[in-house]
Amino acid sequence: MPSVMEQKLMALLSERVHQAFAAADAAGVPGDAFGDLEAVADAMSAALPGSHFYDQTVGPFYDTAGLSRWLGVSRQALNKKVAAHSLIACPLEDGQLVYPVWQFTSSGSVHPAVVTVWRILRASADAWTCALWMCAPSDDLDGKTAAQWLVGGYALDPVAQAATADAQRWAA
Repeated sequence: MPSVMEQKLMALLSERVHQAFAAADAAGVPGDAFGDLEAVADAMSAALPGSHFYDQTVGPFYDTAGLSRWLGVSRQALNKKVAAHSLIACPLEDGQLVYPVWQFTSSGSVHPAVVTVWRILRASADAWTCALWMCAPSDDLDGKTAAQWLVGGYALDPVAQAATADAQRWAA
C-alpha cells in the first residue's frame, strides 16, 4: 500500500500533468508534442531523492543525474559548484557523488548559511566527516542538527563558531 506521502505526491503530479495536457489541448497543441512519455516520467522520477547507505544520518540524497535534471544544469556545472564548496556532495565508493537534500531551498538553491558553515568545515576535513558533523544533534542548538538549525533560519553565529572550533581541532 502506498504511503501517505506517496499518495499526496501522486495526487499533486496527477493534477499538474492533467493541467499541462489541458492547457496544451486548449492551445491546439497535440498530445504527442510532449514527446517520449517514458523519458518524461524518467526525468520526473529522477528529481526524487535516491537511497544510499548514509540515508539514515545524512540523507536522503539526490544523485548527479537527478540533481542535474532538477536544476537544469550540466554535470560540469555541478562539479564546479562542488569544487568551490558551494554545493555539498559526498563521494560514494564507486566515485559517484550524492547530494544531501537538506541543503536545498524549494527553488533549488543551496541555503547560504549552509554554504558558509560547509566551507569552514571543508577546510579541514573530508566531505563525509563534514556532512556527518552537519547532521549530528547538538545540545548547543537545542538538540537540533547544524543543518536543521541553519535551514530553520536560526542565527549562523553559534554554528559557525562550533564549526570553526572543530575544524581547528581537526587540522591540528
